[in-house]
Amino acid sequence: MRAALASRRTLWPPVPMPIAFELRPAAKADLAFCWPIYRDALQPLTANWNEAEHQRLVEKAISHAGTSILCSDKADKGWVEVSENNGSVEVKQFFVLADARNNGLGTSFLNWMKERADRKRKDLLLNVPANSPAKGLCERLGFKPITTAGNTVTMRY
Repeated sequence: MRAALASRRTLWPPVPMPIAFELRPAAKADLAFCWPIYRDALQPLTANWNEAEHQRLVEKAISHAGTSILCSDKADKGWVEVSENNGSVEVKQFFVLADARNNGLGTSFLNWMKERADRKRKDLLLNVPANSPAKGLCERLGFKPITTAGNTVTMRY
C-alpha cells in the first residue's frame, strides 16, 4: 500500500522561489554604490584598464533615465541600465554586489526582463564580457550569442 502512494516530493519537487526585488531610480548619489561594483566586476576581466574612462562611463550611466538600483531584502544589491527602442529592450549594464551573487537575484531579474520583452514582442539584448561568469548565466537562461566585438559578446533572447 505504501508503495502505491506518491510522495509529496514526487508530486511537487522542490523548486526555488524567485528572489523578490524592487527597482528604484538611480540618483547621482548612487555613484559611490555603483562604481565599486562595476570596477570590481570588470577590472579583472579587462586588459588595459583605464580607470578614468570607466568611471566616466558609470557616471554617464547613473545619469541615464533608464538606470535603476536593484533592491532586495530592503537593501541595495546592484544596479542596471536599460534602454528600449522600437525593436528591442537592451540591458546595457547589469551588476550585482559580489556577496549577493549566486543566490538567484540575477536570475530573477533577467527572467523578469525576458517576460517584459516577450509582452512587448521585442528582443531582449545584453552585452557581457566573453570571459565573464555572467555569460554562463545568460546561456542557461536561453540567451544566444549574436555578435562578438573584442571581448564583448552581444546576446539575444
